[in-house]
Amino acid sequence: MIYSGKYRVTSPFGRRVLNGKPDDHKGIDVVGITDKHVCAVVGGRVAASTIITDKSDRTWEWGNYVRVDGDDGRMYYYCHLSKRLVSVGRRVEAGRHIGIEGNTGYSFGSHCHFEVRENGVSIDPAPFLGIPNKAGIYGTDWRAEVQKKFGLSKDTMTYMDGYRYAADLYRKLGRK
Repeated sequence: MIYSGKYRVTSPFGRRVLNGKPDDHKGIDVVGITDKHVCAVVGGRVAASTIITDKSDRTWEWGNYVRVDGDDGRMYYYCHLSKRLVSVGRRVEAGRHIGIEGNTGYSFGSHCHFEVRENGVSIDPAPFLGIPNKAGIYGTDWRAEVQKKFGLSKDTMTYMDGYRYAADLYRKLGRK
């Protein structure tokens, strides 16, 4: 899970055309629909939480990004964030908020570029999200699930939306 709720895949992993040029997309681009908080897909240690602005460093294209070195030995990149919520050296568990999607670096709209590397080579990240490698809408609208499950009014939901960790609360209540 890369978002607590529903999200859209706008550009899958693999060959694509970007600005009229063929390109190998080494990640998958996702846009949060019900929440913009980006979650760690696996547990691990934060190895990078930074923004590179020097255009001689190719990683400037990622803008604000977080890299988690997963417990499984892979490296997980979350790029174009508007805000990073974790610092280097911190341990994170799967599902933990690590940033907020954004439009930093070489980006054409708010999203998160999610990339997985194994032995330094980018691999298809879709299986780590439990989805096919194609554009579409995925995830669960936990807010709607909670409202339905507990029969909560619109006013109650609006009140709960004001809670700082509402998305996490909805996910936890919806799964129980």
